[in-house]
Amino acid sequence: MPKQLELEPIAKAPFPEDLRRFPDVGAMEMYAYRAVRRGPARIFYKEYEDSLRAKIGKERAAFRVHNVVLFFAKAAADGIIGNLAYAALSAIINRIRRPRKEIGGKQARFEAVVSRRTYNRIRRENHPRTKASRQPDAKLERKLETQYRLIVKLTR
Repeated sequence: MPKQLELEPIAKAPFPEDLRRFPDVGAMEMYAYRAVRRGPARIFYKEYEDSLRAKIGKERAAFRVHNVVLFFAKAAADGIIGNLAYAALSAIINRIRRPRKEIGGKQARFEAVVSRRTYNRIRRENHPRTKASRQPDAKLERKLETQYRLIVKLTR
């Protein structure tokens, strides 16, 4: 009996199936918040949100965090998972990012959202006794570039 050929699985679409039924803008917003609610990304997001509350001076402040901030938190989480040094991650983000094309997020900076101290503390917790990689990973860079296009709203 002839041996069956094994087909490689088709790559999954980067955008979740359950969000495809929503309009693009709503689906992007939901994807961005879902991406930041889990793992180390939630720590960076919460820290940034708390710093905004401290600046406003109110305990129950209502504000909307820009989607670039959500991308920074998610990128930092992916950098931690990949055991990437803070400077290398910052360099990748600077290569990927197109601030002139972003809608409303031109003044947001990675360094203002993700603190080096918090990043290094969480990276050491997840990767004890290993040095951070200083070489940018091409696979991680492609992943972050895809997430950038999925999370950040750009002009056409």
